[in-house]
Amino acid sequence: MFISASEIPSQRWYGAFSDLVLFSSKKDYLAQVHTRADFCWLDTFSLDPSELVQVTEALAQERAPLIVLSDNPSESEAFRVLSVGARGYCHSEAVPEQLIEVVQAVSAGGYWMPPALVQRFASAALSVGSPQHPDVPEGFDRLTEREYQVAMAVGKGLNNKEIATLLGLSERSVKAHLTTTFEKLYVRDRVQLALLVSRLPLH
Repeated sequence: MFISASEIPSQRWYGAFSDLVLFSSKKDYLAQVHTRADFCWLDTFSLDPSELVQVTEALAQERAPLIVLSDNPSESEAFRVLSVGARGYCHSEAVPEQLIEVVQAVSAGGYWMPPALVQRFASAALSVGSPQHPDVPEGFDRLTEREYQVAMAVGKGLNNKEIATLLGLSERSVKAHLTTTFEKLYVRDRVQLALLVSRLPLH
């Protein structure tokens, strides 16, 4: 289910999900809360910040995981929608392959947001209500040198292709290192990993 004030949705949405159902009337956003769907996508188009939080929070209470689409992604907006229950956040004009990647990440129990925003989101999250002496995360001593390097690169907001180029690896190897790193640090996705990296004394 896609909810958008635009009456002409992106063809990229149809490219990813040919069976999508679109609700295009802004006034009906909250009326559609109880519609059954596997995933709910909310387009931020024409929503002011307070409306976005209200609608996101209401939709996030339902069974279907909520993913927010923005035509101008920012860390502040990402923080707002993820903090009230959204499970994903991406550009409204993301290519179909990326939209499918978002669904796969959320289906696996994780969160998804553009890699470029991961580090900035982690910093924003830590600046809100952080304890004066946060615990240093455990588990990094169990990582191999390559796993540690990959984790640090994720903490800087690099995507897999950029990490592969930086470290002289294939993208497949980067994915493999990430998988074992997630397991060793007991995290489910890049956002959680970036949060841990940002808590290290030096990184």
